[in-house]
Amino acid sequence: MRIFRLIVAVTALSVVAFQMSPGARAAGPVTEVLIGELLPLTGNFASLGQQYLWAGQTVEDIVNNDYPDLKVPLGPGKGFSGLGGAKMTLVVRDDQSRGDLARTLAEQLITVNKVHWLNGEGTSGNTSIIQPLVESYGIPMSCHPCASPTLTEKGFKWFWRTGPNDSTMVASVFQFLKEWPNHGGPPDLKTIALFTCDNLFCQDNRKIAIELAENPSRLAMGGGFKIVADLTTKTGATTLASEVQRLQTANPDILFLVQYPAETTVFQADAKRAGFMPKVIATSNGAYSDQTWLVAQKATAGAAGWLGRDPTAIDLASKKASWKKVNEIYKKYSRGQEMGELAMREITGMLWMADTINRAKSVEPAALAKAASETNTTPDMMIIDYKGIRFNNKQQNELASGVVTQIGWDDEKHTIWPWELASQSGFKPIFPSPSWQERESRSKK
Repeated sequence: MRIFRLIVAVTALSVVAFQMSPGARAAGPVTEVLIGELLPLTGNFASLGQQYLWAGQTVEDIVNNDYPDLKVPLGPGKGFSGLGGAKMTLVVRDDQSRGDLARTLAEQLITVNKVHWLNGEGTSGNTSIIQPLVESYGIPMSCHPCASPTLTEKGFKWFWRTGPNDSTMVASVFQFLKEWPNHGGPPDLKTIALFTCDNLFCQDNRKIAIELAENPSRLAMGGGFKIVADLTTKTGATTLASEVQRLQTANPDILFLVQYPAETTVFQADAKRAGFMPKVIATSNGAYSDQTWLVAQKATAGAAGWLGRDPTAIDLASKKASWKKVNEIYKKYSRGQEMGELAMREITGMLWMADTINRAKSVEPAALAKAASETNTTPDMMIIDYKGIRFNNKQQNELASGVVTQIGWDDEKHTIWPWELASQSGFKPIFPSPSWQERESRSKK
């Protein structure tokens, strides 16, 4: 009798433990797929987080409604056909741009909300904080706009990224700068200053830029740049006047600027007061990827002549019928704002996620991981101009690529590298970077 009671007690405890475990779900058919959307909707990265949310709402709309002529994954039909028409439901949480809160909310999404997939956090630094936690629970996680190379270098089993990393994209900028003289560009760009923020994303960009500048053998045409200043600033800085003065003294030909939108706006104000403008401003993500920041520049021509790395030739990709339709859907949620490259990366990644779930015909982590590993998405099924989606052994999309664009006087991005895409774009690069006085004369205020 004592043995029988012990068996009963152990069995009961096992049932309770199973019910309390993150992966425990009621048996039966899946009626909705829960996607955890952990985003910086307030705080320093709020502008980016808002665009991620609009992108997520766009994908939720596409999956749950029938768009018979939309050539993207799950465009035609309603819901997940592989799960009997189950709908997608976003479970959104705001981490206030704080890594500590992101970790707490990620755990709640997994253990309380029992999401099937965690998408986020949208910034490389905060994503790196929650990666170990999500890995310990063994559920899929992705961050498609996150570009820090280190995110897929840690050997995590449950993390995927469809977007390119900055090893690819920053190299694109440096390759363009070295090849530019042979394509009608300036022959005398010799010096560079690095101006980056202090978080993981910015510092990974800085390390890549230093390596490319000091080790020109990494560039196909060789030839590096002399670094005349290397300044790191605090994320959330409200004045950068002293840094601008140091940059002005260094007098670089090229300023390689990697800052988030708020700090970029502070830099612009302080640089204008000081009258500082290098020959070239080259940037990487941050403000340059933020469609809200780009729209704000139109009134003052503040971004004209800026060039930077992008994952897509948006001026060319936006001619696709699928891009135009998805943009119409996106604008329902963005209050009319056009879909920028940041949203394109997120939408592409989340549509891949939806396709993976649909092909798995299951929400069990092992089945999802297997379907993810079998991905072979072709370019004709995407709104972005990657060469496809196929993962390497680090679960990084090896077919994601980078281009270089420049903002023209029309306040739009134009592709200027690779050269074959630049010829299709037909845009003549602006050089040198316009002075503040010239910008003022073209201001639309």
